[in-house]
Amino acid sequence: MVTVFNTSREIAEANPQIAVLPVGSLEQHGHHLPVATDWLVADELGRRLAERLHDAMLLPAICYANSQEHMDCAGTVTLRPGTLALVIEDIVMSLRHQGIRRIVILSTHGGNWIIKPTVRDLNFRYSDIRIIHADGPLADEPARMPAETHAGRGETSTVEHLWPDLVKGRSPDFTPGLGQEYNDYMGYGTSTQTGVWGNPSEADPEGAAVSLEARADHQARYVRETFAKLDEMLGPLAE
Repeated sequence: MVTVFNTSREIAEANPQIAVLPVGSLEQHGHHLPVATDWLVADELGRRLAERLHDAMLLPAICYANSQEHMDCAGTVTLRPGTLALVIEDIVMSLRHQGIRRIVILSTHGGNWIIKPTVRDLNFRYSDIRIIHADGPLADEPARMPAETHAGRGETSTVEHLWPDLVKGRSPDFTPGLGQEYNDYMGYGTSTQTGVWGNPSEADPEGAAVSLEARADHQARYVRETFAKLDEMLGPLAE
């Protein structure tokens, strides 16, 4: 493992094949933990991962990330989602220029949702690099792998119930035995056989009728209750 505490010559001689980029945040963590908690944890987990990968370069953890939801609390500093995406892209492009084509991004803050579409976008645009998340189900953990993500039982049931004339037979059932994050790396055209990830043969249009009504009822209740709660907590909207 090499780090930014090594010299340029030492890094060149080590010729790391993988870069580990930890991403934390700088935000409130209650009255008992420092605002640097996510950054500290990201830096530590990144170090442990890079040590285990051996041929890796460990980058300093990004401390500023997307923490808008914590801005009411002292000490929080946030980047806009698009800014964080551009920071990550610039880092990846720097690594690519240096010949490091495999990058692992490790995030310790759930609010950094922009990382997922950023990984997907960069993998789509640059076929000569591989950017992956630091976590996902392993091959021997099938219970963690999704059985339904796209054009399977649920969506087929819904379309068949609402617009039966638009359903053209059935694509074969297919579950690739991968984590859904693989679609951030390669897309459905490679991860699946026909674009289906699931079991359209199990479609249940009658069941879809019931679930659609229940879903709409739940959503309407949520919308009413949420607006009421926001008015209670924040005050009514200004006229």
